Amino acid sequence: MTYVVRASYLVRALGDSVLPPLTSKVLKFVVGVRGGGVLAELVNSRRPFKPVMISQLFVDGRPLVSVSRRPLAVPGGAVLSASIAVAGGDVADPAVFESLAGVVKTRYGVFELSITDIEVASLKHLSLDVAKYFKLSFITPTILTAKHMVPPPLKHRSGTLPERHRLIPQPSFIFSYLLKLWNAIAAPEERIPGPAASDWEAYKLGRLADVTLVEVDYSIRPVTVVIGRDSKGRLRTARGFTGWVIYESLSRKLLPIYGKLLALANYLGVGRSRGVGLGMVRALPVSPKEQQGRQHQP
Repeated sequence: MTYVVRASYLVRALGDSVLPPLTSKVLKFVVGVRGGGVLAELVNSRRPFKPVMISQLFVDGRPLVSVSRRPLAVPGGAVLSASIAVAGGDVADPAVFESLAGVVKTRYGVFELSITDIEVASLKHLSLDVAKYFKLSFITPTILTAKHMVPPPLKHRSGTLPERHRLIPQPSFIFSYLLKLWNAIAAPEERIPGPAASDWEAYKLGRLADVTLVEVDYSIRPVTVVIGRDSKGRLRTARGFTGWVIYESLSRKLLPIYGKLLALANYLGVGRSRGVGLGMVRALPVSPKEQQGRQHQP
């Protein structure tokens, strides 16, 4: 059986600290120092659909992500929050995540971590109770490659195309990605729609999502996030988007699949660089009454 686990932490800076552009690297560093076994193996995995989401550091509910050349810094005593979510067959032991707690000296400063919550869910029973409307919020910059919806027989030819990213949350890119992620981490009997699921199922679901999901309200903006520097000291950036969309589903038949994939997204995110905290999302159902109220707002 596959489990999805998320551990949440308070992170207190014990001195003034200059943070990396992707502040998730603080928690990733702690995993490298204190984490071991299955946790370190998953975090360091180079699998295409990595079963890990290490969040950015948050302050007052806001993720700390660099979108300029100006460095991020926090004063001593600052209290931040972070989380790590992983999926696998042997990750349900709380001791794996409790081992990260304590005082850790990192290359970014000295921090004290204390665990606040651990959530454990079986992939088989994972689901979000969505009805006609649901809201998908993109909390950290989400990066979806433009090659993602290439038909499987043509995938080998897409390597000649330059890498570009989508700046709008098109349903096909989101749900085809999430189905690939689900099937990559699932045991054969947990795959959707069945043990023999292939990239064709993800491609077909993506096309159906474009037909059956309609945007009824949104607030999306493109954003350039700083990743770090390359070997020559040059700034590395990526272009993505943040914001939110409310979708209306025109198909009741597909809602159970959408609900499962959105529930997984709440743990592991969507798109590239989820392992370092990009593509963090929050999916919530929206009642018809609430949606009607929004439509009548001036």
